[in-house]
Amino acid sequence: MAADDARVATLAAEQFHEHGITATGVDALSRAAGISKRTLYERFGSKDGLIVAAYDALDVPVFRMLTENLAPGTDDPRLELERFFDRLVMLVRSPEFRGCPFTNAAGELADREHPAHAVVRRHKARIRRWFLSRARLAGAREPERVANRLMLLFAGVQAQSLVERSDRPAREARALASELIAAAVE
Repeated sequence: MAADDARVATLAAEQFHEHGITATGVDALSRAAGISKRTLYERFGSKDGLIVAAYDALDVPVFRMLTENLAPGTDDPRLELERFFDRLVMLVRSPEFRGCPFTNAAGELADREHPAHAVVRRHKARIRRWFLSRARLAGAREPERVANRLMLLFAGVQAQSLVERSDRPAREARALASELIAAAVE
């Protein structure tokens, strides 16, 4: 993807997350990007093409924001898993927190065949694989089960923290994650 296309896709992702996909029109997107609607359609084919590009553009940055530099200077996968949930506590405390952009997109796109659903599934699978790799490296019994349960905690935290407008669910999930990990590696 060309640099300017990536910039437009990232801008669209921000607009979709802030205002919703259906509430964000192509007119507003083209104005925000400083390009004509015609150029937008030439580059992305349709609004659906732009939606896919937008969530593609978010995938790796969001993954990195969640998983990188969790335990600098250590090689402790168990600590990384726990710090993942510490980071989540900080994220949900942000006044800008609006839930998971990928889950929000999946919920808003009623057409189950919309190509953006594949991007959402790929993103969630990437996070689950990260949990699985850390669970394996930590020596967890049944690392698949640990990864699945951590995914449930992760998803639940984002949804419940958004509903409650509180970091309490994230703090509770951090404690549960720690207990789950400890029980799996003992």
